[in-house]
Amino acid sequence: GKRSREKPKTAEAHRGAETEKMDDPWAPSGSGVNGGITSGDMGAPGLQNATRSDLPAIMNGDFGKAFEQSFKEYAQRPENKALLEKHQKKEFKKAGRLARKAKYAEFQDKVLSADYDAQKNIAPYLENRVLRRIINTFCNDPNNDFSKWANNREVLKLLDSAKRMMDEGRLSEDEAEEMMYLWGV
Repeated sequence: GKRSREKPKTAEAHRGAETEKMDDPWAPSGSGVNGGITSGDMGAPGLQNATRSDLPAIMNGDFGKAFEQSFKEYAQRPENKALLEKHQKKEFKKAGRLARKAKYAEFQDKVLSADYDAQKNIAPYLENRVLRRIINTFCNDPNNDFSKWANNREVLKLLDSAKRMMDEGRLSEDEAEEMMYLWGV
């Protein structure tokens, strides 16, 4: 089959098209692998579909108020309730995941910034979720001295005996966790 070919643009026509794009601040830039759509071109959430006629409302803040009112009306419709609840649950789970990641990163930073002996002392206990939770409480030291607890012989004896009890099957992780809950750890 024959393919139809367009005539290539002349350099002059090409420059004219570029000038046209540059004169229009609302036109996408046209460069890049994503067809010229960049975060700058998209604007803030809720502004993606804004037009030039919306500019005065955007500048004085009325556009946001109109968007807010429109969303409130949408959210109050009974047919949208299930969708909004599903989205809210998803956002709640995401926030929980992010909070856990942040807490884990903070704990990891405390452990890695502790002295070598402290890291070596707690390493055998970090694989057990209950003991890791106890070790995480070392981060609560008012003087921010994680190493003081990780190098404390009495604390290490308690961790060791708890680990041995769980390893030997005399105490399950769930039972240990329940005891911690009752003690307020």
